[in-house]
Amino acid sequence: MVIFRFLFVTLAAFCFVISTSFTIKAQTDFALESGNQFTAKLSSKYGQISNFLAKKHDEESTNYIKIEPSIFIQTQLSRHLLQLDTNLSRYQFSEFEEDNHNNFLINPKYFYKLDNNKTFFVNVNWHEEYEYRGTGLSLGDAKSLTTGDEKETLAANVGYLYGQIDSVAKLKLSIGQENFRYKTRRAQSQILDRTDNEAIISFDYLLSGKTYFATDLAYTQSNFQHNSQLNKDVYALLVGMKWQSTAITQLQALVGYQELTFEDKLRTSDHRVKWRIDVNWQPTPFMKININTQRNYETANRIADSYRVVDSSSLKISNQFTDYFQASAAIGFKHEEIVYLNKTNSEDYFYSEIKLNYQRNDWLTVFVGFTFNELESSVNKLYYQGNSLSLGFNVII
Repeated sequence: MVIFRFLFVTLAAFCFVISTSFTIKAQTDFALESGNQFTAKLSSKYGQISNFLAKKHDEESTNYIKIEPSIFIQTQLSRHLLQLDTNLSRYQFSEFEEDNHNNFLINPKYFYKLDNNKTFFVNVNWHEEYEYRGTGLSLGDAKSLTTGDEKETLAANVGYLYGQIDSVAKLKLSIGQENFRYKTRRAQSQILDRTDNEAIISFDYLLSGKTYFATDLAYTQSNFQHNSQLNKDVYALLVGMKWQSTAITQLQALVGYQELTFEDKLRTSDHRVKWRIDVNWQPTPFMKININTQRNYETANRIADSYRVVDSSSLKISNQFTDYFQASAAIGFKHEEIVYLNKTNSEDYFYSEIKLNYQRNDWLTVFVGFTFNELESSVNKLYYQGNSLSLGFNVII
């Protein structure tokens, strides 16, 4: 906690000492779109899930309806920029009514332009999400529950941006806190209640042309309110390049080191290679390709585990065949090494999706989608497959 307080004081002092606008252009850290905006969207779809309880045998299917309204509001007053992003999704199932649920997200943001290339920001995120039976805490044991679990995350961070989208040097400083808990089955799940304190420093420096030397440094301190044995510190350093030769080719490749240590001396610390590679490529005016691969430490999501090492990779392709018709496909793979006090398990997740969109006009899009999921685990030979077919529409105001 002393380290976190030190980082907080240091960052706050730094922000006020060097304070003085950063050109507002598009919705990223160093490029925000200026002006007042209002967008309301309604998404709805009807579909079928083949293996709702994620079981190896005796699969049970169900039809479902999803209704998802969302609103984005932005207001600009001189140097002040306010944003509010809200999303509510309602799921109803024909065969498993006890699993009907809502997810919601509320995400307000505030930006203050100190000077031409200096910005102070505050970001708050409140998210409630339903965890389906047979996943997460009930993985492989869906029948032990009569309904799924509910999770709540409340996070806030403040930070400072120095530079513009095309500056020679760009710096981002951020500190924040995230509180996580399960709202259901408190007698068992409260052991996973935690507070994460995080500090991040990112620095990019232009070497030549469109090539940036990039460094990311992150520190996270996790405190478990009802299980202090899991309290830990995670340090991560990434170094690499960010490159954007044209508007249609972007690449970032960073490799580094990460280390995890526990307060409990009976739990072994861990250190290993970390990476993040992301490629955006547009080989034709109509096709876009994204490739991403990374490794991270992730927090325990089982009652007894200590932490997870997650390697993930994904490929996304979209093609605009006509002004009205678009097709996209995505494939993802994730390998999780789940570390317990005296053993290690592994889980392999595979995901794929195909989606066809027909944009009738500026405000209406009709789509059809198919997804496939698969899990193979070293735990009791746990294995399941499932797929989902859906048809829906998006309306934008």
